[in-house]
Amino acid sequence: MVQIDDIDSPERVEQLEKIDLLRELGVGEEINLPQLVVVGDQSSGKSSLLEGLTGLPFPVASDLCTRSATQVGFRRSKSQHEAITVSIIPSAASDDEHKKKLSQFHRSMAEFTADTFLQVLEEAAACMGLPVIGDKNKTANRRFSNDVLKIEISGPKQHQLSFVDVPGLFHSPTEHQTAEDLINVQHLIESYVGDRRTIIMAVMDARNNLANQGVFRIAKAADKEGLRTVGIMTKLDAVQEGDEPLAIKIAQNQAEKLNHGWYCVRNRKPEELKAGMSIEERHAKEKVFFETAPWSVLDKKRVGISSLKASLGRLLSNHVASEFPEIRRETETCYLRCRDKLDQLGAPRQTAHEQMQYILKLAGLYQRKVEDSLNGRYSEEGLHPSKLRMHIRNANESFAKDMLRNGCTIPFSYSDKPMTDDKGSEAWEDEAEDNESDTSSVPNSKPENIYTTIKELYSTSGGTELPGHVNPMVLEALFARQTTKWPYLADIHVTKVINIIWKCIDFLWQDMCLNETVRKRIRERIDPEIEESMEAAKKELQRILQDERSGPLITDNHYYADNLAKARAERVVAGLKKMGFQDGKTCVMNFKSITSIAHLSNEASAIHDIHDTLKAYYKVALKRFIDNVSLQVIERNLLGPAGPVNVFTPEYVGKLDTSELASIAAEDFETSNTRSELAFTISQLEKARKVCSGKSLGG
Repeated sequence: MVQIDDIDSPERVEQLEKIDLLRELGVGEEINLPQLVVVGDQSSGKSSLLEGLTGLPFPVASDLCTRSATQVGFRRSKSQHEAITVSIIPSAASDDEHKKKLSQFHRSMAEFTADTFLQVLEEAAACMGLPVIGDKNKTANRRFSNDVLKIEISGPKQHQLSFVDVPGLFHSPTEHQTAEDLINVQHLIESYVGDRRTIIMAVMDARNNLANQGVFRIAKAADKEGLRTVGIMTKLDAVQEGDEPLAIKIAQNQAEKLNHGWYCVRNRKPEELKAGMSIEERHAKEKVFFETAPWSVLDKKRVGISSLKASLGRLLSNHVASEFPEIRRETETCYLRCRDKLDQLGAPRQTAHEQMQYILKLAGLYQRKVEDSLNGRYSEEGLHPSKLRMHIRNANESFAKDMLRNGCTIPFSYSDKPMTDDKGSEAWEDEAEDNESDTSSVPNSKPENIYTTIKELYSTSGGTELPGHVNPMVLEALFARQTTKWPYLADIHVTKVINIIWKCIDFLWQDMCLNETVRKRIRERIDPEIEESMEAAKKELQRILQDERSGPLITDNHYYADNLAKARAERVVAGLKKMGFQDGKTCVMNFKSITSIAHLSNEASAIHDIHDTLKAYYKVALKRFIDNVSLQVIERNLLGPAGPVNVFTPEYVGKLDTSELASIAAEDFETSNTRSELAFTISQLEKARKVCSGKSLGG
């Protein structure tokens, strides 16, 4: 347990002072800072509690209730006299004029009375634009403020301590407080107690049921297990007779259990205030009260303002010590993040030269990201849209499999198995053909049987060729029929790749250009050109299809001749096997039957020859088509130098004239404002880094 004197050790004092400096710098808007926050319903005795803690005569009248957060700090000084300084910390959302006005407010008092302190509070309220006493015409701009009133009390006997007091929660609108004020106060309280580094000092009027006090409902919602909440009971001297046991049970942490427990204080009554009871007399009265039954049973370390103040000092000191290393890390992280955001905005863009440099930097960054996406240098995890090469490679593989399985209109004959067996290309490349028909005649065919189709076209396409020979137009017509699915399957594939490219482009721009206005302007310029290059890719696909399906069947690939010879040989082998011939098996030969295998009728010979020729050519053409789609359509037209991913380049930017540069990159008010805000935040965070490292802000 840290002793009260240990709180004022140099190391602890330094850490507490650093936290206060960080708060004054406005770093609390970016980083949660450890703090004690006093919350309570109006009329819960919160103002009287503050008076007891500080010795300052905080106003308690209903029209003087706190209308802004008040930061109270105690500092031990070498001076022999106590001093009080009052200033205002502007809200981060304030405009520059308001910030300047508030930063100039500063009041110091070596000696003070209730009247002088009240006058200072009124001056501060007026400076913040809040109503003051007697403002019957309600001339103030607002009734509650997000600015923070700062009161610092220093002296030789003070212990290091600071806390924040927020406006008291009220439940019904009054002459001085509207329904809108109620909502604003509740939101303000919730914003403070919701901070994970806030220790909640929840003030409870002992006369009222705990469940009926709104602040405890808010505190419990923010701190469900009571790990960050300190309970403070007031007005025990006004508890009705017979209710003392319940109050004692709560005070002893037996009813509503809190991690930091409960404390009890006895504040001055209205009549005592009226009679002029001093702070010293208040403390003496409180001491006697808790030495009297039934309150004398309470732990002496948890009753009285002195015990509370000492405990709060220890609590805050321990809290700051445990959180400070993480605050230092968060300050550095926040600083670097803001620098990155400012870097991404680039330099101010007022002149044509500045605009050109800005867009050139974007173009260079974009090209590097595209190059990484195409070359497989990924920084993202999983199936991220920026992994362009991975997605296109997967799409190409899927397209190839789809073409092998579903590209052929009518399956060729493959040993009682269709050409598009699920085993893929190896199945139809390696399996021996098994002719389903009698080798001496054209087989009786079922609907969609390849031989039926060949026979019908052969029978209706006879020309000047001799019997048993084939009109070349038959093969071209049959190939066109067998490839009727190619345009559909290829178009699906190219469309899929185009969608992949769009997703990648969208992500890259979203990631690298945070300025939404500039991003929108550039996309409005380049997207039509991207669409044109994508249309060019689709036209290239149509040309390839036209070449494959509409012209003569042409190939010099030896694979065609090999396939054809293999098919013819396998047809003979299949016929012999049907006659009972097997490798290594002796059987009686019938020359007439054997001869019938090789010598078919003219029509049967022609149909079989058409089938084998068409099948051999289809294999070659299919592989060629798949490769051409991948190379000519995808790689050259979609991913190449003239493709959609390479529309925005430094060369493209270099061709823009002055008016075009301005229309894209001229800085609008929103960007200029964001730049100013980031510059200010970075400036404050740079100071915060110095504070965290123990350096002087002037160094």
